[in-house]
Amino acid sequence: MHKGFFHKEQINPSCGGICKLNKGCYSPKMPISGDGEKKILIIGEAPEELDDKENTQFIGLAGQLFRETLADCEINLDQDCRKTNAVRCRPPEDRKPTIQEIGACRQYIQTEIERFRPALTFLLGQVAVESFLLGRVVSPGAIGRWRGMTIPDQKAKSWICPIFHPAYILRSQKGRAIRGKKQPLTPMEELIFQADIKHGLSYLKIPFEEAPTPQMIQEWDWRIESGDTIAIDYETTGLRPWRKGHRIVSVGISNGEWMWAGAMTNEIAKKWKKILVDPSIKKIAHNMKFEHQWASHCLGVETASWLWDTMLGAHMIDNRKRYCKLKHQVYINFGVPDWSGDINFGNDNDDFAVKDNIVTKELLQYNALDAFWTFQLAEKQIGKFET
Repeated sequence: MHKGFFHKEQINPSCGGICKLNKGCYSPKMPISGDGEKKILIIGEAPEELDDKENTQFIGLAGQLFRETLADCEINLDQDCRKTNAVRCRPPEDRKPTIQEIGACRQYIQTEIERFRPALTFLLGQVAVESFLLGRVVSPGAIGRWRGMTIPDQKAKSWICPIFHPAYILRSQKGRAIRGKKQPLTPMEELIFQADIKHGLSYLKIPFEEAPTPQMIQEWDWRIESGDTIAIDYETTGLRPWRKGHRIVSVGISNGEWMWAGAMTNEIAKKWKKILVDPSIKKIAHNMKFEHQWASHCLGVETASWLWDTMLGAHMIDNRKRYCKLKHQVYINFGVPDWSGDINFGNDNDDFAVKDNIVTKELLQYNALDAFWTFQLAEKQIGKFET
């Protein structure tokens, strides 16, 4: 695209943000492009050198690879998709954008999602994943934790498909050549890239999945009967129940329709122990060893009839690093973001997990949601294993 005598600020006016990347690139605040006829949104990382010169996305070497891969799936990038980058101005020397630079552009990306309402959103690479997941998960982690998944994000109402960035595929090919490795017909990284794109595109034919809505109740004891299945979750003062001063602060319970949580008072403990030892009532937990040990040490009972451990189920389905935590599992399966809010749980050692042992309304809501989503996750996992 020839720019003639126009100044770069006349082509794309500065966004006025704090990152200042607009002052060092040729095409600041690159506009979103593409017709989007098939309701696909593409979010890349940042413009490449050629993209910056031509004022449009995905026309450099990495972009050409992506275009060709989509074309093999009968998708035209410009006609069928809307396309943008998590950071709209090219960083100097194509370095990775900082978290501040990602944050400066994030609202524009969210506005486009709300306006366009994509059926399917591809997140290309680490920066795109970090941009999209800010405010949804506490720590996104590396792209390897996310690639290949298709997530029913409840806020965007779109299937979210994180994949490797095509620039990574090119770097992998170059690195193999430098090391003198024998070049296969199609490198493994490229096969994964192609498979992830095909998998994501298949969800254009699948209706978006709305997450179930929990119902908070005030009483639980009369609702649990012989033969029922419940998910349970404890909030405690630490990780090791045998340490001096540690106790169960509250308990959350759910049968997949309703949820309840309450402080572990003496009155509640007497009723709860009867449920725990009843062999006709099946129990579910996320890392049931934790719940079993705390009930044994603090309540003096052995929990009977464990049915399912959703943490072990997650390990059996996909054993990636940091993949099996409850909040991560709930997000990738149901598209529901982290519900921790402002609750302070201390750290991951044996310091007090619930700060000052204070039972608040927010803590009980959190505790109940832990149990509710554990039940929902168990049902989904069991369904996968049964099929």
